[in-house]
Amino acid sequence: MNSEFLITEYKKFSDIPLHKLDNFKFSVYIMDFAWNYLFVNVFAQNNLGERGRNLVGQNMWEVFIELTTDPSFLALRKNSESGIRSNIITTSPVTRQRLNITGFPLEDCYYFTSSILPDKENLIDELRHELSKKNKHK
Repeated sequence: MNSEFLITEYKKFSDIPLHKLDNFKFSVYIMDFAWNYLFVNVFAQNNLGERGRNLVGQNMWEVFIELTTDPSFLALRKNSESGIRSNIITTSPVTRQRLNITGFPLEDCYYFTSSILPDKENLIDELRHELSKKNKHK
C-alpha cells in the first residue's frame, strides 16, 4: 500500500482524503453498511470496464449478482458485517482475475482494496523462464 496513506489513520468516510485514492495502482472501493458504493477509484473503474462506471449509490450485491453465491465474497461479507478485518485471495467471478482483497471496517463504512495477482499459469511460466536463465549462467 502507498506509504503516504494508511487507512488505519481514518475512522470515518468523511475523514478519508478521496483525492489520494485515485493515484493508486490497485482498486479501492468504499461502501456504506448497506453495501452501497460511496466511492470507487479510477483504477477500479477502469479494471471493471463498462460495469465500473456509475457505481456510486448502487448496491454491490445487486450490480454484481454473481458475487452473491461466491464463497470467498460471502466470507468477506460476513467478516465485514462482524467488524473483522479481512484478507482473501480469490478469483473474481466478475473479472476472472486472481485478486488479493483486503477489507477494513471503519465506523461508518467498509473500505476495500483489491490487487490483481498474476495468473498461476503465467507465474509458473515466468518462474521457469527465470530458472532457465540462471541455469544457463552457471
